[in-house]
Amino acid sequence: MGREKTTLIQRDNAIPLYYQLETILRRKIFAGKFSREKPLPSEDTLAAEYEVSRITVRQALAPLEQEGLVIRQRGRGTFVSGKGVPFSPPKLTGSIEDLISMGVQTLTEVIDICWIEPPENVREQLVPDDPKVLRIEKVRHIEDSPFSYVLNYLPAEIGEKVPRDQVSTKPMLMILEEDLGMRADRAIQTLEATVADAEVALLLAIRVGDPLLKAERTVFDIRKKPIEYVSVWYRADKYSYTVNLKRKRNSNSGAWGSA
Repeated sequence: MGREKTTLIQRDNAIPLYYQLETILRRKIFAGKFSREKPLPSEDTLAAEYEVSRITVRQALAPLEQEGLVIRQRGRGTFVSGKGVPFSPPKLTGSIEDLISMGVQTLTEVIDICWIEPPENVREQLVPDDPKVLRIEKVRHIEDSPFSYVLNYLPAEIGEKVPRDQVSTKPMLMILEEDLGMRADRAIQTLEATVADAEVALLLAIRVGDPLLKAERTVFDIRKKPIEYVSVWYRADKYSYTVNLKRKRNSNSGAWGSA
């Protein structure tokens, strides 16, 4: 096997060199690229590989050490700590059952519950003439750290019935079905890559500009009526999305399609 290609430091943008190198090393740690049994490359080696100064390397390693991702051992070098070994992130296929399952397996911290005038995108997805919707703001935690920021929007007639004491203990789909007697039948979901702004970064314990996966989902009942709209921002280092594909063969193409 050939040597892994080095991720290049970008010198023609405003992102500091040490921050870029810190991000590269962080991703390699979470990806398991560094053995816990062997030290990381030396400061001189990293400086030569990424064409930066040793001061830049030290600036990049300092936050990783402060977070406990690496440990410096005098006379031996810098090693990946146990904290740096990635755990298996939640994987969703996109089904209603998987969404409920994820909610059960996580701890939910409710930030706010309030009535608001719906933003235009929410109005379009729910009831166009609703003057207000219930917005539930929360953060989901897994293994004692935040991994997603969630905004649930519910039409007024549904929001008025939601038991507030259940919001922090049960996922919204389970509340809709078990407490309100509704039946979620399907959902339309869009996914996009984005980055954390100052507000989301603070809530998810990450840095401004860190990568996120954003999902926007409208849930419909068996009558094809929208019953919930939700926006979720997932930490990219703690979440992956799995799609089951099946080869669709015909006379014109052999493309992959959702199974």
